[in-house]
Amino acid sequence: MRPVASRPARRSLLLGLAAGIVAGLLLLIGVSLAIGIANAGQVMPGVRIGGVDMGGLDSVAAEARLVDQLPSLATGSATVVVDEMTEVVGYDELGRRYEMATMVDAALAVARGGDPVGEGIARLRNLFHPVSIPVTIRGYDEAAVERLAAALAERVEVLPADAQVVKDGVQFKVTPSRDGRALEASTASSTIAAALAAADPADVRVTLEPAVSEPMVSTADAWRAARAAERMTATLTLAIPAADEGEEPDPALTLKPETITAWISFGATEPAPYGVILSPAPLATALQPLAEVVDQEPVSARFAVAGSGLGGVIAGQDGRTLLVSESVQSLVATLEARAAGRTRSSMLLDVRLQEPGLTTAEAQAALPNMRLVSTWTTNYVPGVSNGFGVNISIPAHDIDGTTVAPGDLFSFWGGLGPINTARGYTQGGAIINGRSEPEGALAGGICSTSTTLFNAAMRLGLEIGDRDNHYYFIDRYPTGLDATVFQSEGFTQDMTFRNDTSQPLVIRGFGSPGRVTFQIWSVPSGRTVALSNATVSNHRPATDTTREDPDMAPGTSRRIESPHNGFDASVSRTVRDAAGTVVHQNTWFSDYRPVNGIVLTGGAAPVPPTAAEGTGGGGTTETSPSPSPSPAPTD
Repeated sequence: MRPVASRPARRSLLLGLAAGIVAGLLLLIGVSLAIGIANAGQVMPGVRIGGVDMGGLDSVAAEARLVDQLPSLATGSATVVVDEMTEVVGYDELGRRYEMATMVDAALAVARGGDPVGEGIARLRNLFHPVSIPVTIRGYDEAAVERLAAALAERVEVLPADAQVVKDGVQFKVTPSRDGRALEASTASSTIAAALAAADPADVRVTLEPAVSEPMVSTADAWRAARAAERMTATLTLAIPAADEGEEPDPALTLKPETITAWISFGATEPAPYGVILSPAPLATALQPLAEVVDQEPVSARFAVAGSGLGGVIAGQDGRTLLVSESVQSLVATLEARAAGRTRSSMLLDVRLQEPGLTTAEAQAALPNMRLVSTWTTNYVPGVSNGFGVNISIPAHDIDGTTVAPGDLFSFWGGLGPINTARGYTQGGAIINGRSEPEGALAGGICSTSTTLFNAAMRLGLEIGDRDNHYYFIDRYPTGLDATVFQSEGFTQDMTFRNDTSQPLVIRGFGSPGRVTFQIWSVPSGRTVALSNATVSNHRPATDTTREDPDMAPGTSRRIESPHNGFDASVSRTVRDAAGTVVHQNTWFSDYRPVNGIVLTGGAAPVPPTAAEGTGGGGTTETSPSPSPSPAPTD
């Protein structure tokens, strides 16, 4: 049987055991405090960085030991490959290094957590179980890597080059396109940084793939444009459309390849990215001179005259005008069609046709129904004042055969040929400063022609335009129905009328010494003309005077001016159509001036005048043909 200790003995044992434990703890605490005090500001014993003992070292000494004992990180390099370009960069250039401060700070922080018990335990534990702090490496310097990436991107970059077509004379050559390459600097920087982030000091190799950018215009695009241009530039004939169906167009201009080539340029087009460009401006410049070739005024059909009547029809001609803008559009469309492969060797210009006032068909339809519808004759005495009739007959022959289309205006002066002596005209009568000059103007006497035609047209019922009376009354003309004409510098007095019927008319003119006749032929319109008798007023009698002329032989006399009484006259005309509707209502007013007669006598006593010669003032009897009152060609 086992002896049982007494209660006092057990109490003493327990007290001793507790005292031992307390003494042990106090000893450990003392040792820990001693370690802490001994290593104040230094790394605690048992702390290593990457296998390098840091115990007992302050921060400076610890960093120095690490620099001395850790392997160098600056001896390696990074090789960057981009396509066929290789770039080797040392780690030292990239800023690869140990994070010394970070590692030393971590070593100094071991067993220094602010908890005395915990720190004490940690210090004691480190004596038997050393603490290993991993090596901290900064694989690269961000700024250095970004500079490397930017430099590589700049060296790698190749801009894409568009293909293009270059003109060489009339040929087209193609410059091929080239792909572009581009390295994104941010992507390259990220890739290099990832390779350098490892702690392994060994060399690294980085392969970068640049992006390929295609050009806007490929070589194939340029070849298509060149082929299209070649098809465009074949010789092209521009033609004027024929006026009549069945007739061949009239060639106006042949465009040679070099001309068309000069108009061509190349650039962006729709829908293709590259093609032929035709600018309308040079085309318009090239076509504008064609207007001189194409443009022509319409020419009315005419009626030939034969004997005292009419012959056949002389064909008319349509007028035409080149439409430059429309022709340019047609030319562009034609060239574009050729570029697309369609054959076009000629093109019709855009021309606006204009029918004449009287077409050939209209004249042919009217001819069988043409009749003599009006005529008027003036008789006169041939003499020096009218060129012995030539100044009256020549204009009558000029006007003979004139066709006036419906709606056209006839001008007396416009219907004549040149007024010159080469055609037979002579000096004739004119009124100058209120006096008759028997040979005062070239073609004097021509007013007999204009007055005769005026009466023929007026009595047919046509619309009358310009008309004026003579300076004084000439009794061989109907009172108030004469029509003087003259031309002087800066002023023209004309005689005009309009064919306001629906049918053409033909003027026949006949002149012989002492007689001039005008006929008007047309399809009868059914018009009727009513003329009033002349109303005469404001009579102003002329006087007859005698003057001595020392150059004349005694007893002789010579009349140089016949007396003409002055007065006003008016004649009214009413024209009705076939239905009786009034077409024209006119009143022509004439102001005939008085002209005093003049007789020249010799210087000696005058020979008593005979009764036949007359002596009283205000005589009205003409003893010689009266000259015209106008200051230019007259009667």
